[in-house]
Amino acid sequence: MPYTFQSVKDTEKLTDSSKLYNFIEGFADYKNQFSLIYGKIKALFGQPIYETENLGNLFLYRILTTSDEGEEIHLEIYCTGSGPAVGGMQDEKSRKAAKALVDYVWQAEPVNYTHKAYYFDGPTVLEFGIKNGSPYYNETELRLSEKEFTELYTHLS
Repeated sequence: MPYTFQSVKDTEKLTDSSKLYNFIEGFADYKNQFSLIYGKIKALFGQPIYETENLGNLFLYRILTTSDEGEEIHLEIYCTGSGPAVGGMQDEKSRKAAKALVDYVWQAEPVNYTHKAYYFDGPTVLEFGIKNGSPYYNETELRLSEKEFTELYTHLS
């Protein structure tokens, strides 16, 4: 069953969402795949509803998925510390639509972008993106005083 996908700003339609698919789970080259998949998502859907510098809650897209029969399924693409994922209702039609969305995203050509984010469990600072079509991902230790760390964490949480 083919689908069409559209980014929407409606945050009301999907209230009981949970993870259906992780985009890059199991990849040996996780870091570059992380950068690559976000470039593909940006290419297809533009700017997210929000984007932060906190890797634990990096971005959110709401995706209206429509089947050939006209049935609407609400999904989301989001990123937490475990990486970019697709969420939705825990039912068969949502799982099928989510799998189709993952396949659709993987077929896209990524756009160039740069982003900086913090991973507080590290603690590390990440600089990642796509430059001239090539993904990059640099991670360095975050060296802050306890006070500076607390201020940054509070600011980004």
